[in-house]
Amino acid sequence: MSSSSEDDSHMIVKEEDIGDDMDLWESQPRRSAFSPYRPVTVLTNLQRGNIQTHTPQVEPEDFTLHIRSAMGELSADDLRDVDVDEVDGNGFSPIMWAASYGQLPTVRLLIQNRAKVDMEGEDGETALLLSSANGHHEIVKLLISCGANPNHVDHMGNTALMYAAHNDHSHCANELLEHGADLSTTNVAGITAFHIAVTRGSKQVQLIMERQLLKLVEPS
Repeated sequence: MSSSSEDDSHMIVKEEDIGDDMDLWESQPRRSAFSPYRPVTVLTNLQRGNIQTHTPQVEPEDFTLHIRSAMGELSADDLRDVDVDEVDGNGFSPIMWAASYGQLPTVRLLIQNRAKVDMEGEDGETALLLSSANGHHEIVKLLISCGANPNHVDHMGNTALMYAAHNDHSHCANELLEHGADLSTTNVAGITAFHIAVTRGSKQVQLIMERQLLKLVEPS
């Protein structure tokens, strides 16, 4: 998520945001929903291309399975005799890393090697929530086709649709709604995905949701 969204990212609820007064959480700026799960410094620097000359060279095989999943650097050989659902310190499995960083071939490879699509992190995050939060609609589509629950909620009641609405990821929202995402679901603060879209100014997602609501009220 970009830094511009951090100033008003108050609709997606995290546990530390909930106090005695439920109204207080709306008036305070929030950090990005998945900011604790950014890659380690080496991966970030590699992606930016600013590894310093004094930094020892790091070969791809030296990275963990999780970081290599985020980089899209896995092969079928890498998955022999390994636990494809092994979790890291954040409770994230390789498929969650790959989904979060938009590595579609890697997500597909992990699924082919029996990775669990609904594996949950410590706060109830799944690959579907992570890919929706970051706008990777092809991964959203793949995960749902392989059995991911479009109405799964994290520990604060946030759904994949809420995360898509939060960042105006219209293609993700459309995939989710086409596959049964529930517009009426509320998180622990009583907020729906539609309310998030309206409040955040996510116009494209709002339009898609309005069309879906019209389908529900039109006579059959």
